[in-house]
Amino acid sequence: MAIPATQKQRESPRALAPSEFLKELSAELASGDVRLPSFPDIAQRVQRALEDPRATPAQVARVIGIDAALAARVLRLANSAFLNPSAKPITELQQAVNRLGHQLVRCTAVSFALQQMNAGDGIAALRPQLQELWRKGTLVASIAYVLARETRAANPDEALVAGLMHNIGSLYITVRAHQHGAVLGADDAATGVLSNGHPRIAGAILGHWKFAPSIVSAVSNQNASNLPTGAAGLADVLIASISLVPCVFFRGLLDETVTAVAAFQRLALDTTECTRLLRTTARQIKSLHSALAG
Repeated sequence: MAIPATQKQRESPRALAPSEFLKELSAELASGDVRLPSFPDIAQRVQRALEDPRATPAQVARVIGIDAALAARVLRLANSAFLNPSAKPITELQQAVNRLGHQLVRCTAVSFALQQMNAGDGIAALRPQLQELWRKGTLVASIAYVLARETRAANPDEALVAGLMHNIGSLYITVRAHQHGAVLGADDAATGVLSNGHPRIAGAILGHWKFAPSIVSAVSNQNASNLPTGAAGLADVLIASISLVPCVFFRGLLDETVTAVAAFQRLALDTTECTRLLRTTARQIKSLHSALAG
């Protein structure tokens, strides 16, 4: 017997089996099908410009200049205390592109697009979840930049990009579930499957968007206990930075966190050194976090 349309509309969204849902998303991404609603055209234009080996910084700057808000974001990041220690103001977009380099310009365009997407009416119900994911991403990125710079275990700019993009998989899973008109189970088993699955999804997305292989590898391995050869430096910085987020607010968690996470040992960071780092760089982390959050 057919169910009347009005009754269908009143029914709750169907529950998804997390493992099957992740398998479906993985298949989509493997085919190059990245579906994010209302993803601004300007981000795609910047991406195409960066992919063109013949494009000069001036040409990339002209594409960015099409959108005043994106241009302002690029200039603000280029003038942040971290990326412009000389404090000499950068006022031209071409200068900003030269200062940031392709990876940070790409990251800025994508992060700007994600924030614009979050403001769209189509996913208004998800806004609190997406804003929280974005807030955590900017904080992880800020910590990762400082950690990479202080330990010299990875390139600080790459660490910043990896941190900012580390939970793009979670964002994608959240948005795609909403597009399916479905809800994901909240039980422990479902949470575990999604928690373990989001780095793989993130790696596929970043690979599709042509991020550097080192960044794709670090993001893909953020939950790995055994890291691939050659991946340890940046991946360890990212893993440690994610682990340090709660410690920024509750320093009493540091000892337990450092002891439990192997990345700290590989980075030669003990509780005392982490305490010193968080104390001496607190203002810098806050400043960079503010510049990234827009």
